[in-house]
Amino acid sequence: MFRRRWSGLPADPIFASDLKELGYFINDIDEIRSIEDPDYYFKYFLTKNERWNERQRFAFNEAVRKEIHKRLDAHNFTTIPLPLGTPPTQPHVPIRTTPNLAGASRVVVFFHESSQSLGVLAHRVIGGRGGVARGSAVGLADAVMGKTSPPGFVLANAGELWWWPEGARGLTPVQRHRVPMASAVHLGRYHDPKVNEVPGHRTVAEHVRAVFEALMDGGLVNGDAKLDVIAVGDTADEVERYLNDDKVWGKIGGRMGCLAILGGYYSSKEFKCEGFKRFMRERGRAYMIHHTPLDNPIAGPNGNPGAAGFTSFGCPVFSAGKAQVTETIPVEAQSAVLKWMQQVAMEGEAYKNDIIDIFGEDGGGIVTEGNSSWWGAPQADSNNDGEAEGQAKNTKVADGKDDGTGGESHTENGKVNQTTQVKKDAAPAKGTSNKATGPSTSTDSKVVPAKENDVAGVGGVNIHSDDKTPFPPTSEGPNAEDMKELVTEMKDLTATH
Repeated sequence: MFRRRWSGLPADPIFASDLKELGYFINDIDEIRSIEDPDYYFKYFLTKNERWNERQRFAFNEAVRKEIHKRLDAHNFTTIPLPLGTPPTQPHVPIRTTPNLAGASRVVVFFHESSQSLGVLAHRVIGGRGGVARGSAVGLADAVMGKTSPPGFVLANAGELWWWPEGARGLTPVQRHRVPMASAVHLGRYHDPKVNEVPGHRTVAEHVRAVFEALMDGGLVNGDAKLDVIAVGDTADEVERYLNDDKVWGKIGGRMGCLAILGGYYSSKEFKCEGFKRFMRERGRAYMIHHTPLDNPIAGPNGNPGAAGFTSFGCPVFSAGKAQVTETIPVEAQSAVLKWMQQVAMEGEAYKNDIIDIFGEDGGGIVTEGNSSWWGAPQADSNNDGEAEGQAKNTKVADGKDDGTGGESHTENGKVNQTTQVKKDAAPAKGTSNKATGPSTSTDSKVVPAKENDVAGVGGVNIHSDDKTPFPPTSEGPNAEDMKELVTEMKDLTATH
């Protein structure tokens, strides 16, 4: 019989947490490149042994973390342990703040995903095309603080909640399995609640609550300061879930300036606090992954059943541009989010979102609440507050003023005003294509014909001249009768089998 001793197991690989020793450097465009071949970025698959690859990645991320916090230190960021007053050697979760936090009249609070380390937006950008500043909170801090009267800035830390005693700091759920082990074949680190959990920060939800309580009750911010919150991914869901409470909103609601949701999935059907529900409708904004350009409107507060993807945020929804995964939304949509937040701050209490209801993947159609189409009535009953919210104010077309007839259409207080005169005998121009590419299409190369009693509306929406009620276009896709016939045929086929 053979017996293998613990001393006979292969030792866990050790890599230095230094970019140069790992074989990398930061070039003149702030990108991390290979010293051996500067045309290459970080290489994860160092060997065919996954443990060696994980350990190298851990050391690389550690080196990146040091670089990020060195740059934040250069911006005079301070580190505050949570719970407040906890010694650095005891289990705590650090957050980073600007020195002007206590006296600022406006504070921007950023919650990143729970999978990211403090200060990291996207490792794929830091270690690839884009560079360290663009893929981290360094670039975000530069954009926020680069103003004449910069607001206070808080970097929350929803990722590093697992306390690592040997390293005397917190780790993300992924990093905790990449720390040094007793051998290279050990399965992972045992989770001991007494050793690895931070009181009051055991979950993302607890951390979100602790950050807000530290800001509101811990004396970190001015008593009259407005909070502009940016939340990403799963942490955004926890932020909304925390604020969606009558007791919490009664305490914090008056201090909230605006809220930007980047890649979250918290449905407006879950809203139970009327104050928070109204706030999201008037001063909230969401960004989602979409094929359209950055800042293109995708849906209104009632959602957009015709769009690909989740749109029931209870607030206006916009495209995140080139972002293809959630972690890159704060990278790609950063300029649009901060520009909107600056607008909200400048207008103050007078600011309210332009409320529009959009139908279709291209965002060209406008649907008034209560109208029906072949896909059914808009799902507005669970997201509205009644007549007060049923009136659209300052409704505008997503793609501008041109309605295909050389004029301009707009809606005020639920009434459609037409400033375009269309001849009754209007006909398609020669050589133009009548093929629609979506629920609503209006281009320079296409003339939308108007019927005798109709006029051409905005974004390909027909507006009847008698009651001025817009209907979604039906140039493509089944109508109600087609859908009924299809359902009947399917039932007959099912019955015969």
